[in-house]
Amino acid sequence: MGLNVKYGERSITWGNEALVVAKFNESGQVDTESIKVLTGLVSVGAMEDQAEVQNYPADDVADHATKKGATLLNGELVFLQTDEALKEELLGQVEASNGLGYVQTGQYPNRIIQYVQRTQTKKADGTIEKGYKIQVLPNVQATAELSFESETDSSDGVDPIQYTLAIQATATDNYTDKGYKPAQQEFTINGDNVDLFEKKFSTTPFVFMPDTVLTAGTTE
Repeated sequence: MGLNVKYGERSITWGNEALVVAKFNESGQVDTESIKVLTGLVSVGAMEDQAEVQNYPADDVADHATKKGATLLNGELVFLQTDEALKEELLGQVEASNGLGYVQTGQYPNRIIQYVQRTQTKKADGTIEKGYKIQVLPNVQATAELSFESETDSSDGVDPIQYTLAIQATATDNYTDKGYKPAQQEFTINGDNVDLFEKKFSTTPFVFMPDTVLTAGTTE
């Protein structure tokens, strides 16, 4: 007779459902008027930490490690189209004099980026529960202008152009939790909070802060 093992919950995360860009005001609060939804997102590349790690070896225990420098995350965003918010908010571009294009200024502003992913969790009792994963990069800056590529195949036709935006993320004093300043923060929405989140976010997109609480009738 074999083992009868009961597994715990298993979660699957789908691709990006929404990408939001915003900025902090002079008071260090999210400027609600600046919140915009970027369109055409294809993928979010891995945000790799460039900070060094200092190891402290010991004779009889695993190495103790701590981050030597400040967090500096490098990654990329891939789009199928470049909308107005992307050009103005993340690339600092301004509308051309004739109104038919945008001018590169080379001045990349610091912005908040938040992306929302749909999840599905299989509970231990076999039921399926939907939810969302929220990832916030509170201090993001582009590191180069958009690059683009497409491939042409004589048998299949022309592939869509994909635009890649290189970004870096660091911490900010405006985004702290329990005394820490994360360069990347993740939240999980499930259970009764799912309907509350969907109703609120669909009506008025907002940026998740460490003190954001979803309860009946409020997201304050």
